[in-house]
Amino acid sequence: MTWPARSAIPSVVAFLLLLGSAQSARGQWPTGVTVEGTPHNLTVPARAADPDMAGLVEDYGEVCVYCHGPHNVETNAPLWNRPGPGGGFRMYDDGQMAIDAQPTGNSRSCLSCHAGTVGLDEIVRLPDRYTGPGPARTTIDTCEDCHSGGSPDGGIDWEGVWLDTDLRKHHPISVLYDPSRVNGFRAAAEVEAAGLVLYDGKVQCMSCHEPHTQQFRPFLRLPNSGGSLCSVCHQGNPGENTAHDW
Repeated sequence: MTWPARSAIPSVVAFLLLLGSAQSARGQWPTGVTVEGTPHNLTVPARAADPDMAGLVEDYGEVCVYCHGPHNVETNAPLWNRPGPGGGFRMYDDGQMAIDAQPTGNSRSCLSCHAGTVGLDEIVRLPDRYTGPGPARTTIDTCEDCHSGGSPDGGIDWEGVWLDTDLRKHHPISVLYDPSRVNGFRAAAEVEAAGLVLYDGKVQCMSCHEPHTQQFRPFLRLPNSGGSLCSVCHQGNPGENTAHDW
């Protein structure tokens, strides 16, 4: 093997670093357990080297700002920096449950991205130090157009993250957790003791999902091996008749 001349080594190193940076930019999100290392870090597509993704998400230079801001923002969640998802949702209802007419609580926060009615980078307050253009307003269904059915080479599979506004296809949200109404559910105290969260006694998106970590994918509060998370609430296999769509 012939080593490059000493004077050529810096150029070789620079080339390898550039190559590695480009491959990293084109690749999947990091697989960490903090929000910076999850798909909720929207600075990743904002800075993507892939020309097909250029301009789809504006780079605000901060990770948290796509959801949170320090002042003068919304009240759907702590320091919430996104507009609401609007209305017109079709809710799951089997006639037995006490379910809100439209999504409430933190489910509205999640739907501000996942319903596809608000752009991923559409926020209430831009960072004070940001001087670039306004949001590109690309919605999450655009991501799923390419990143589904087995993600593109080096990409991430977004299949299933666009919920649309017809929520009958998914697990009920904004629904009172009341085992006295429907058979086959465990007591609320047992559910919360196991690690899930009821908000004002209701099942919301964040009852099962923790949006800041991928410790248990996809953003789950507990592992779901063999349906173990489902069995925290359900006695026995919930089956497809509960409109689960994982």
